[in-house]
Amino acid sequence: MDASTHFRERGELITGLMSGALDAADVVVHTRPAVELLGLLVPIDSLTQDYLSGREPQGLRVTRSDFEPWRRQLLAVVAALVQRWVGDDEDSWLALAMRAGSHRGSVPELIDSVVHPEHADPGSWSGRASRWPRGVDASAVLLAMAPPGVREAFLGECATNEAAGGILTRMLDRGPLHPEFVDHALGVSGTRAMRVALDRNPAYELAKVREHVLRERHDIAVLEHAYFTPGADRALRVGLVRLADAAGGFRPDFVSRLKTHNKDASVLEPLLVADDPVLVHWVLRRVNSSLTEPAIRWAAYVTLALTTGPEPVWVLEQERAGALSRMVEPVRASMLAGAVDPILDAADGALGSAGLPRTPIDLGAPLIEPGPYTELIRECVDCDAYRLAVVDGLVSDRAAL
Repeated sequence: MDASTHFRERGELITGLMSGALDAADVVVHTRPAVELLGLLVPIDSLTQDYLSGREPQGLRVTRSDFEPWRRQLLAVVAALVQRWVGDDEDSWLALAMRAGSHRGSVPELIDSVVHPEHADPGSWSGRASRWPRGVDASAVLLAMAPPGVREAFLGECATNEAAGGILTRMLDRGPLHPEFVDHALGVSGTRAMRVALDRNPAYELAKVREHVLRERHDIAVLEHAYFTPGADRALRVGLVRLADAAGGFRPDFVSRLKTHNKDASVLEPLLVADDPVLVHWVLRRVNSSLTEPAIRWAAYVTLALTTGPEPVWVLEQERAGALSRMVEPVRASMLAGAVDPILDAADGALGSAGLPRTPIDLGAPLIEPGPYTELIRECVDCDAYRLAVVDGLVSDRAAL
């Protein structure tokens, strides 16, 4: 598949899902090759977002948070399929990993080729693996979802099986970069080809930053330095702000440095989750009218309302809106009641969990959350007759129900 075809089809899948024209089960069943579907299970990171932003169609202009509900639905259907047909069988998982990258059929067809090998056509996974633009590898995606012991077994295969070692090298080049694969490549069992592939992966630099931050999470100097890392995305910077607050807050020199980024929204906006009301107010005055993700505004409004009262929020929102009638309803309600409660209620859950980052995923790493996926399947599959029927292999189209 050439790049233009890929981008057109990817755009159709994303816009179809987000508009409701396509169900997650439709996409899982009908998307070929499997890597085109499996690539959508990986959270969109800043590198992918930037890479796709200039492409056509316009449906490719999508952020991580925009697509997250649909990504989770896709992940749930795929997880339910492998749970139903593969389970914890190590040999079957290894077979999936070995042929996923080059398999030209859909994900259900890939799974069927392992579960019912007597019906499988080896020609459907011969040849080179398809390259999903911006480098998602189908084998890496499936191994990230695998139950305990499977990744270790795969790495054991790499020591004696040249084909497995080649697949690992390909995964390191394309990602997602599971920490176990990185550790293997850098350890005594890694090869020069693996290390070259890892260094070639543009996501590796930020992966190293995330790991360093987690090791030195209490060192404010490390957090401040990481904040200005070229290419650092919103999720990483939001995590750094929360870690810095827990470590006592950013130092004056850091705040002074911000003045050289006075108009850089990507640097300023994540600071709106900070606990420091002075810093939050300073940032809001500069970015409130042009926020790229308005949900983060509520985090800032809450900080100000709880520390200084609702009045600064009223002023900032009126400045942003330009007129009382155009202010968001919760802030107007707060003004009428003279209370902070409407602001707090509107902000509840706007940015998800506010806990401290503890894993690379918490810092925005483009990694699939590990299983088990029981709750996700219960939420997204078990309550939907069509998706259940697809998982059980009973139908491949809603009209068949």
